Amino acid sequence: MRKLMAIVPALVLVAFCAPALAVDVWEGPPDGTWDRYDPNSTYVHWTFHQFNPWPYEFYNPYGPPIIELEPIDGWEYGMWEAPPELGPAGTINGWHCTSPGGGHIMITIPNTPLVDGTKWIFMQVTSSKTVHVIGAASPDMINSGTWNTGRPQIQWPGPAPFGGAWYTYNYGLFIQPNPTYEHIIINVQDCTVIDQIVIDTLCSPGVIGMERNTWSGVKALYR
Repeated sequence: MRKLMAIVPALVLVAFCAPALAVDVWEGPPDGTWDRYDPNSTYVHWTFHQFNPWPYEFYNPYGPPIIELEPIDGWEYGMWEAPPELGPAGTINGWHCTSPGGGHIMITIPNTPLVDGTKWIFMQVTSSKTVHVIGAASPDMINSGTWNTGRPQIQWPGPAPFGGAWYTYNYGLFIQPNPTYEHIIINVQDCTVIDQIVIDTLCSPGVIGMERNTWSGVKALYR
Protein backbone atom coordinates (compact mmCIF):
# COMPACT_ATOMS: atom_id res chain seq x y z
CA MET A 1 0.00 0.00 0.00
CA ARG A 2 1.36 3.43 -0.90
CA LYS A 3 1.73 5.93 1.92
CA LEU A 4 2.14 9.68 2.12
CA MET A 5 5.36 10.13 4.02
CA ALA A 6 7.53 13.01 5.19
CA ILE A 7 11.17 12.30 5.99
CA VAL A 8 13.47 15.19 6.87
CA PRO A 9 17.07 15.45 8.11
CA ALA A 10 17.64 14.89 11.81
CA LEU A 11 18.18 17.56 14.49
CA VAL A 12 16.55 20.98 13.94
CA LEU A 13 14.63 22.08 10.87
CA VAL A 14 12.69 25.34 10.60
CA ALA A 15 10.56 25.88 7.51
CA PHE A 16 10.71 29.10 5.53
CA CYS A 17 6.92 29.48 5.29
CA ALA A 18 4.27 30.75 7.68
CA PRO A 19 4.70 30.66 11.47
CA ALA A 20 2.85 28.19 13.65
CA LEU A 21 -0.90 28.68 13.38
CA ALA A 22 -2.47 27.43 16.59
CA VAL A 23 -1.77 27.68 20.27
CA ASP A 24 1.00 25.59 21.84
CA VAL A 25 -0.34 24.76 25.30
CA TRP A 26 2.78 22.86 26.42
CA GLU A 27 5.48 25.41 25.73
CA GLY A 28 6.83 27.63 28.48
CA PRO A 29 5.22 26.69 31.83
CA PRO A 30 5.49 29.53 34.39
CA ASP A 31 7.97 27.72 36.62
CA GLY A 32 10.45 27.26 33.77
CA THR A 33 10.87 23.49 34.19
CA TRP A 34 10.31 22.74 30.50
CA ASP A 35 13.03 22.82 27.86
CA ARG A 36 12.38 21.08 24.55
CA TYR A 37 16.07 20.72 23.86
CA ASP A 38 17.01 18.90 27.06
CA PRO A 39 18.96 15.63 26.71
CA ASN A 40 16.82 12.59 25.90
CA SER A 41 13.96 14.73 24.57
CA THR A 42 12.47 15.26 21.11
CA TYR A 43 10.08 17.79 19.58
CA VAL A 44 8.18 17.96 16.28
CA HIS A 45 5.60 20.48 15.04
CA TRP A 46 3.50 20.02 11.90
CA THR A 47 1.42 22.96 10.65
CA PHE A 48 0.49 21.42 7.25
CA HIS A 49 1.00 24.72 5.46
CA GLN A 50 2.32 22.96 2.35
CA PHE A 51 1.32 19.94 0.28
CA ASN A 52 4.25 17.79 1.39
CA PRO A 53 3.69 17.28 5.12
CA TRP A 54 7.13 18.46 6.22
CA PRO A 55 7.36 19.47 9.87
CA TYR A 56 7.30 23.22 10.45
CA GLU A 57 10.15 22.61 12.89
CA PHE A 58 11.59 19.77 14.90
CA TYR A 59 14.44 18.68 17.11
CA ASN A 60 15.46 15.02 17.20
CA PRO A 61 19.09 13.88 17.55
CA TYR A 62 18.04 10.24 17.05
CA GLY A 63 16.51 10.40 13.57
CA PRO A 64 13.75 12.01 11.49
CA PRO A 65 10.07 11.89 12.48
CA ILE A 66 7.77 10.29 9.91
CA ILE A 67 4.08 10.95 9.30
CA GLU A 68 1.81 8.69 7.22
CA LEU A 69 -1.79 9.37 6.17
CA GLU A 70 -4.07 6.43 5.39
CA PRO A 71 -5.82 5.65 3.15
CA ILE A 72 -3.67 7.52 0.65
CA ASP A 73 -6.67 8.35 -1.56
CA GLY A 74 -8.80 9.38 1.42
CA TRP A 75 -7.18 12.77 2.08
CA GLU A 76 -7.13 16.09 0.25
CA TYR A 77 -5.00 19.15 0.81
CA GLY A 78 -6.59 22.59 0.66
CA MET A 79 -7.48 25.89 2.27
CA TRP A 80 -10.23 26.07 4.86
CA GLU A 81 -12.10 28.70 6.84
CA ALA A 82 -10.60 29.39 10.25
CA PRO A 83 -11.11 31.98 13.00
CA PRO A 84 -8.50 34.76 13.16
CA GLU A 85 -6.88 33.11 16.18
CA LEU A 86 -5.85 30.18 13.98
CA GLY A 87 -5.03 32.04 10.77
CA PRO A 88 -4.46 35.80 10.51
CA ALA A 89 -6.17 35.87 7.10
CA GLY A 90 -9.15 33.87 8.36
CA THR A 91 -8.03 30.75 6.50
CA ILE A 92 -5.64 27.88 7.10
CA ASN A 93 -4.06 25.20 4.96
CA GLY A 94 -4.54 21.66 6.14
CA TRP A 95 -5.40 18.04 5.38
CA HIS A 96 -9.04 17.01 5.03
CA CYS A 97 -10.08 13.37 5.56
CA THR A 98 -12.45 12.55 2.70
CA SER A 99 -12.69 8.79 3.24
CA PRO A 100 -16.34 7.88 4.06
CA GLY A 101 -15.18 5.55 6.81
CA GLY A 102 -12.60 7.97 8.14
CA GLY A 103 -8.85 7.42 8.18
CA HIS A 104 -5.85 7.49 10.43
CA ILE A 105 -2.52 9.19 10.90
CA MET A 106 0.50 7.19 12.01
CA ILE A 107 3.49 9.06 13.39
CA THR A 108 6.86 7.40 14.03
CA ILE A 109 9.37 9.10 16.33
CA PRO A 110 12.84 7.64 16.99
CA ASN A 111 14.49 8.35 20.32
CA THR A 112 17.31 7.41 22.63
CA PRO A 113 17.65 3.67 23.40
CA LEU A 114 17.81 4.36 27.15
CA VAL A 115 17.52 0.96 28.85
CA ASP A 116 14.67 0.44 31.31
CA GLY A 117 13.58 4.05 31.11
CA THR A 118 10.13 5.55 30.63
CA LYS A 119 9.07 7.39 27.47
CA TRP A 120 6.76 10.34 28.19
CA ILE A 121 4.74 11.75 25.28
CA PHE A 122 2.74 14.98 25.16
CA MET A 123 0.74 15.51 21.96
CA GLN A 124 -1.43 18.36 20.72
CA VAL A 125 -3.82 18.15 17.77
CA THR A 126 -5.75 21.10 16.33
CA SER A 127 -8.65 19.84 14.21
CA SER A 128 -12.15 20.71 13.07
CA LYS A 129 -13.67 17.62 14.73
CA THR A 130 -12.78 15.32 17.59
CA VAL A 131 -10.02 12.82 16.86
CA HIS A 132 -9.29 9.62 18.77
CA VAL A 133 -5.74 8.77 19.82
CA ILE A 134 -5.36 5.00 19.98
CA GLY A 135 -2.07 5.40 21.80
CA ALA A 136 1.55 4.62 21.16
CA ALA A 137 3.33 1.32 20.65
CA SER A 138 6.97 0.38 20.67
CA PRO A 139 8.73 -1.86 18.10
CA ASP A 140 8.05 -4.74 20.52
CA MET A 141 4.33 -3.84 20.47
CA ILE A 142 4.35 -2.65 24.08
CA ASN A 143 1.33 -0.37 24.33
CA SER A 144 1.23 2.93 26.12
CA GLY A 145 -0.58 4.12 29.22
CA THR A 146 -1.91 7.62 29.84
CA TRP A 147 -1.14 10.45 32.24
CA ASN A 148 -3.09 13.54 33.21
CA THR A 149 -1.63 16.58 31.44
CA GLY A 150 -3.62 19.09 33.49
CA ARG A 151 -3.77 21.21 30.33
CA PRO A 152 -7.02 22.53 28.80
CA GLN A 153 -8.76 21.37 25.65
CA ILE A 154 -9.12 24.72 23.88
CA GLN A 155 -12.16 25.57 21.73
CA TRP A 156 -11.63 28.31 19.18
CA PRO A 157 -14.46 30.75 18.40
CA GLY A 158 -16.17 30.70 15.04
CA PRO A 159 -17.28 27.91 12.72
CA ALA A 160 -15.18 25.08 11.32
CA PRO A 161 -15.69 23.39 7.94
CA PHE A 162 -18.16 20.52 7.47
CA GLY A 163 -20.22 21.42 10.53
CA GLY A 164 -17.35 21.10 13.00
CA ALA A 165 -15.78 23.24 15.72
CA TRP A 166 -12.07 24.08 15.97
CA TYR A 167 -10.37 22.61 19.04
CA THR A 168 -6.80 22.12 20.20
CA TYR A 169 -6.80 18.78 22.04
CA ASN A 170 -3.92 17.41 24.11
CA TYR A 171 -2.96 13.92 25.25
CA GLY A 172 -0.44 12.44 27.71
CA LEU A 173 0.97 8.98 26.93
CA PHE A 174 3.84 6.90 28.28
CA ILE A 175 5.58 3.62 27.40
CA GLN A 176 7.57 1.41 29.80
CA PRO A 177 10.28 0.38 29.17
CA ASN A 178 11.43 3.13 26.84
CA PRO A 179 11.49 2.00 23.17
CA THR A 180 14.01 3.03 20.54
CA TYR A 181 11.08 4.49 18.61
CA GLU A 182 7.31 4.67 18.98
CA HIS A 183 4.31 4.65 16.64
CA ILE A 184 1.46 6.99 17.57
CA ILE A 185 -1.91 6.34 15.92
CA ILE A 186 -4.60 9.02 15.51
CA ASN A 187 -8.01 7.91 14.23
CA VAL A 188 -9.84 10.61 12.27
CA GLN A 189 -13.51 10.64 11.31
CA ASP A 190 -14.52 11.65 7.81
CA CYS A 191 -14.87 15.37 6.97
CA THR A 192 -12.22 16.34 9.55
CA VAL A 193 -9.58 18.98 8.76
CA ILE A 194 -6.24 18.65 10.57
CA ASP A 195 -4.51 22.00 11.14
CA GLN A 196 -1.64 21.19 13.50
CA ILE A 197 0.09 18.37 15.37
CA VAL A 198 2.76 19.00 18.02
CA ILE A 199 4.54 16.16 19.86
CA ASP A 200 7.06 16.39 22.68
CA THR A 201 8.78 13.35 24.18
CA LEU A 202 11.08 12.76 27.12
CA CYS A 203 12.94 9.61 28.08
CA SER A 204 13.50 9.48 31.84
CA PRO A 205 15.64 6.84 33.58
CA GLY A 206 13.92 4.10 35.50
CA VAL A 207 10.29 3.03 35.72
CA ILE A 208 7.99 5.70 37.09
CA GLY A 209 5.14 4.72 39.41
CA MET A 210 1.56 5.64 38.65
CA GLU A 211 1.65 8.40 41.26
CA ARG A 212 3.89 10.38 38.87
CA ASN A 213 1.44 10.21 35.99
CA THR A 214 0.37 13.84 36.30
CA TRP A 215 1.53 17.13 34.83
CA SER A 216 3.34 18.08 38.05
CA GLY A 217 5.07 14.70 38.22
CA VAL A 218 6.25 14.71 34.62
CA LYS A 219 7.42 18.34 34.55
CA ALA A 220 9.59 17.65 37.61
CA LEU A 221 11.68 15.35 35.39
CA TYR A 222 12.90 18.44 33.50
CA ARG A 223 14.44 20.18 36.51
